[in-house]
Amino acid sequence: MGMLRSLLLTRDESTVRLMTRIFKDLDVEAQHFTDTSSAVSKASSTRFEAIVVDDQVEGAQSLLEKIVELSTCAKSVRIALVQRDVKINSIFKIGTQVVLYKPLSLERVRHGLRAVRNLMAQDRRRGGERVQTAVPAKMSPRRGDSTYVVIIDLSDSGAAVSLENEDLLASGAFGLEFSLPGYSERISCSAELVWQDSQGNGGVRFVDMPTSSRRQLSEWLKESSKSGDAVASRAGR
Repeated sequence: MGMLRSLLLTRDESTVRLMTRIFKDLDVEAQHFTDTSSAVSKASSTRFEAIVVDDQVEGAQSLLEKIVELSTCAKSVRIALVQRDVKINSIFKIGTQVVLYKPLSLERVRHGLRAVRNLMAQDRRRGGERVQTAVPAKMSPRRGDSTYVVIIDLSDSGAAVSLENEDLLASGAFGLEFSLPGYSERISCSAELVWQDSQGNGGVRFVDMPTSSRRQLSEWLKESSKSGDAVASRAGR
């Protein structure tokens, strides 16, 4: 497979620099456009594995709707850059598959695009140790009641979780608590939502985790990757 390509529609120079830098680190070529018509024209003749649109660009929604109809980009991962107060349901209805939340930062976007890169290439061996799991976890937003979710993919920097309420974490930081298979000590840390997709899954980044917990997680990831026995039981949810 040749280098993967991404189309980036935005007029914000800081966003261009950030997204281009991270895509380059992930071996993805990023082509930047500032207007919808030029982006659609290019997408009509060029295959892009990812389409990234800034919701502040006029016509951004129409671009996502048109991309779905283009044979060249039928399998593209469609990504929207949005403010946290945007209704997620309305974004997914126009063909978006993944949402990255603003304000964008290097670590948050890197974590989100690693997950997107995996979708683009269907290759989970990149971006460090990642283990598919079925680990129950407790999420405690700063406001509202706690809820239980399932961690379906785990790395040293964050996790993918299965969400029952796709608007649950849009408010920002929250507490996350879970136990790794084979360990009695529970891991408690603060985390933040980085991305959501249309399938009810979300990606979280670990913001603050105690050193002992991070060491435990690192050991578990190495052991699970070597053994190949990566999927844990849902028991205890």
